[in-house]
Amino acid sequence: MDFLRLLAFGYLLYGIVGLFGFQKIPEAHRDRPWTKSYTRWQAVSWILAALPLLVYCLYFSGQRSTNPLGQRLVILLLLFVPTIIFEVIRSRKFSRLLKGEKEREKAGEQ
Repeated sequence: MDFLRLLAFGYLLYGIVGLFGFQKIPEAHRDRPWTKSYTRWQAVSWILAALPLLVYCLYFSGQRSTNPLGQRLVILLLLFVPTIIFEVIRSRKFSRLLKGEKEREKAGEQ
């Protein structure tokens, strides 16, 4: 449980720092008109990854867990559903933007 809490606080801290633009992003997404937006949404994604872990740790730390491990894992996975949906939508958006820019660069070279 302490490992999950530490991981959650690490994700949260990295997300908050990322909101200020201090984040490592892939080379393909650098120096684009939308890089600043990508960095911010990436930071939000890290924060959203931390929240389910924090909720899970807070819920199960205050009580002696009588729930079996399988049930706790299902609860943790259900807490991550909004984060996964957000990440899929965000990833598709920026992949589409990157693909469009590469196609425009390719058309400009010809």
